[in-house]
Amino acid sequence: MFFLVFAAVLWGSSFPVITHALRDISPMLFLVLRFVTAFVILAPRFGSWRRLSKLFRLDLFLTAIPNALAFILQYKAQELTTASKTALFVNSSPVFVVIFAALVLSERFRPRQLAATIIAMVGVVVTSTRLDFSGFYIVNKGDVMSVAVGACWALFIIFSRRVVEKYGPLELSLGLYFWTALMAFPFVFLEPLRFSWSGVPAVLYLAAFTTITAYYFYLRGVRSVSSLTTSLIILIEVVVAFLISHVLLSESFSAVETVGVFMVMTGVVLVLERDQRAPGRHHE
Repeated sequence: MFFLVFAAVLWGSSFPVITHALRDISPMLFLVLRFVTAFVILAPRFGSWRRLSKLFRLDLFLTAIPNALAFILQYKAQELTTASKTALFVNSSPVFVVIFAALVLSERFRPRQLAATIIAMVGVVVTSTRLDFSGFYIVNKGDVMSVAVGACWALFIIFSRRVVEKYGPLELSLGLYFWTALMAFPFVFLEPLRFSWSGVPAVLYLAAFTTITAYYFYLRGVRSVSSLTTSLIILIEVVVAFLISHVLLSESFSAVETVGVFMVMTGVVLVLERDQRAPGRHHE
């Protein structure tokens, strides 16, 4: 479980870095550079180029699809809708995990898990909207894409939890980098290209820490808890982004946002306590 928390903290640190880097590098190019760099750094650990043929296995490719779609859709959605809508819909993955697990896996969740999900998601709503819902009644293409991102992350959580048991964190990580970069590459030419060397440190940071390190720890941790618990723990990235923006970037936050962050953490703690009380018991 510690591995998932650590991965979520690293992913939370990526938000201010990405915001700064996108001033220097166009979004899709930045996305491709991030995953290509991670692939190049990690590939030598695989041993030989012959072993890289394993990356073309079907189930590994299918697991990479929702990961790639989530990144591509999120980058495009941010250009078409407001930041508050994007933050809210993108972090709706726990809701989709409940839906997909119930419909596809016939999984049933305990009341404590469902209560934790509701509390955490209300916290996400409060933090993202500041209880200002003006404009939310207007739905555009970017909103639909943001909701799709939440669904993609839910599918990725469910798929990766199963596939990592077969291939291990290293092989699955490398496959994710390879296929995500390949799927995003055509989109680079669908937007005005922008590149500055001042954005390279951000690429290197994201490749080394929020991609290689975070994905490795995520894939190690996802095997030990349920998909719903995983999706709630990952919401810690919302709290980390909040704290970084407040402490390091000197952004001011309202009492409402603080309450929202507290609710997110309450939901996470509830589901963590439940898993700790029942070690070795999982619901998938």
